[in-house]
Amino acid sequence: MTKDYQDFQHLDNEENDLHRLQRGPPPSPSLFHRLCSGSRLLLISLGLSLLLLVVVCVIASQNSQLRVDLLALRQNFSNFTASTEDQVKVLSTQGGSVGRKMKLLESQLEKQQQDLSEDHSNLLLHVKQLVSDLRSLSCQMAVLRSNGSERTCCPINWVEYEGSCYWFSSSGRAWTEADKYCQLENAHLVVVTSWDEQKFVQHHMGPINTWIGLTDQDGPWKWVDGTDYETNFKNWKPEQPDDWYGHGLGGGEDCAHLTSDGRWNDDVCRRPYRWVCETEMGKTN
Repeated sequence: MTKDYQDFQHLDNEENDLHRLQRGPPPSPSLFHRLCSGSRLLLISLGLSLLLLVVVCVIASQNSQLRVDLLALRQNFSNFTASTEDQVKVLSTQGGSVGRKMKLLESQLEKQQQDLSEDHSNLLLHVKQLVSDLRSLSCQMAVLRSNGSERTCCPINWVEYEGSCYWFSSSGRAWTEADKYCQLENAHLVVVTSWDEQKFVQHHMGPINTWIGLTDQDGPWKWVDGTDYETNFKNWKPEQPDDWYGHGLGGGEDCAHLTSDGRWNDDVCRRPYRWVCETEMGKTN
C-alpha cells in the first residue's frame, strides 16, 4: 500500500513536470512594469520635473525680455510723440508768423498800390489842369485881341474842366447866399455828377466843408440845375442824409456839402461854408 502510494505520487510529479515543460519557461516582466518600478519611476519623475523647470525658466526669461522690450518701445513711442508735438507746435508758430508777415506784406503792397493809383490820378489831374490852363491862356489872349466879342474859354480866375468852368471861393457864406452869388455870375452851385468831377472839386478845395448845389428845402432832394437826383452819382456819408434836429439851430438839415474826406452830408443851410460855382464854358459873362 505504501509502495503503491509512493508510485502514485511519483507518477503525479512526473505529470506535473511534463506540464511545466509543455508550458515553457515563465514570461519575463513587461517594459511598463519595469518602468513603473519604484526607483525608475522616481528618476523619470525627477527628469520630467527638471525639464519642466527648464522650460518654465526659459519662458520666464523670454517674458521678462519681452516686458523690457515693450517698456523700451513705449518709452520710444512716448519720446517720438512728444518730439512730434513739439515740432508741430514749432511749425504752427512759424506758420502763424509767416502768415502774419504775408498779411503785412499784402497790406503794405495794397497800400502802395492805392498810393500809386492816387498819385497817378493826381498826376493825370495836374496834366489835364495844365492843358486846360494853357488852352485858357490862349483863349484869354484871343478874347483880348477881339476886345471881348468872342469867348470860347473860361474867364480869368475860373478853372476849366470837361467843358465847364468852376470858381472856388476862399470865404464862407450860408447856402442861400452862396447860391445867389453864383447866379449873379450867370452860374449855379456846383452839381457833382461823377466820381471824376468829385475828385476835381476835392483837389481844388482841399479838406474843407464846401456847399454844393443840392437841397431838399422844397421837398425831396434836387440839384439846382434840374439834374435828376435819383439816377445820378451820389457820395453820401454812411447814414446820411439824416435831417438831424439836435443841433440847436432850429429846423432840420436841408442843404448838402462836401466834408473833409469828400463825402456828402446834410447840414443847416445857415452855416457859413465855402462854395463852388459852375457854369458851361462860354456862358459866363
